[in-house]
Amino acid sequence: MTKATTPSSSGPAGSHFEGQVGASYLLCMLVGAEPRGLPGTVIDRVEFQRAGEGHPLDDVIVHAHDTSGNAATLEIQVKRGMTFAPKDEAFQKVVGQIAKVSGKANFWNSRYELGIAISRSSHKIDGPYQDVLTWARRLGDARTFFERIERPGSANPTMREFVKTFKSHLGAAGAPNDDETVWNLLGRLYIFVFDFTASGSASEELAKERAVRALQPEDGLRAGDLWKALTELAIDIAKSGGDCTRDRLKADLNDRSFRLAGDRHNLPARQALAEASRNALGDIGDRVGGVML
Repeated sequence: MTKATTPSSSGPAGSHFEGQVGASYLLCMLVGAEPRGLPGTVIDRVEFQRAGEGHPLDDVIVHAHDTSGNAATLEIQVKRGMTFAPKDEAFQKVVGQIAKVSGKANFWNSRYELGIAISRSSHKIDGPYQDVLTWARRLGDARTFFERIERPGSANPTMREFVKTFKSHLGAAGAPNDDETVWNLLGRLYIFVFDFTASGSASEELAKERAVRALQPEDGLRAGDLWKALTELAIDIAKSGGDCTRDRLKADLNDRSFRLAGDRHNLPARQALAEASRNALGDIGDRVGGVML
């Protein structure tokens, strides 16, 4: 009999880096920004450590919708480092998890994206590996993709090795690894680099800039405190395999004495109301019989 595991024992609960990755998506949800990996959508809910609920890439799961109301899902596995080389056991394990995701009933007929979040990049990650994933997303069929991968002068050996390794790991996991499946899965896969562990982190600077937008203008100096609170909150939610909606997040932050800015989607309405109020006050006289009120 297989022994069930709890979120706190099956995942790296308490990992600061994982908490920062999760917090970045909580912050996107809070300010209504597009999440990485799901362009053109708005986040509805963020879940953490949900392997037991059928999410093999279980560290961060993002549920969102697009402008037409269509649902979209992004599963992310968080790893501090990964080389994506043939002998990289961490990469082999993640591809095995991707194989499990691809077997879900709703995977192929919905917008279902996959992500690997890492803290350090490399020349191969920034160049050949990202190029492979971009080609898979932008080329319209598997035949064109593989012809370009195999054509000398178009792709390089590093790109071919990456595709070959991914295909081999899929097969080892017992999943279909024909050209059509490999192309489709690579087209849904993102490698996210969050450099939170680096000195002068660009990811942290972006997070703090967004945190400023989330606060009342006069509270902008608390952006660093808000980012820290979001990271702590993500870690706490992950320990219990929980989830968070925007309304719940706002309530939690209000309880922590953060004064949040109004919903930016309502900004035009608020501006129009303010202008109407100013005009109405301007039409009200301040004198009665020549006497200042």
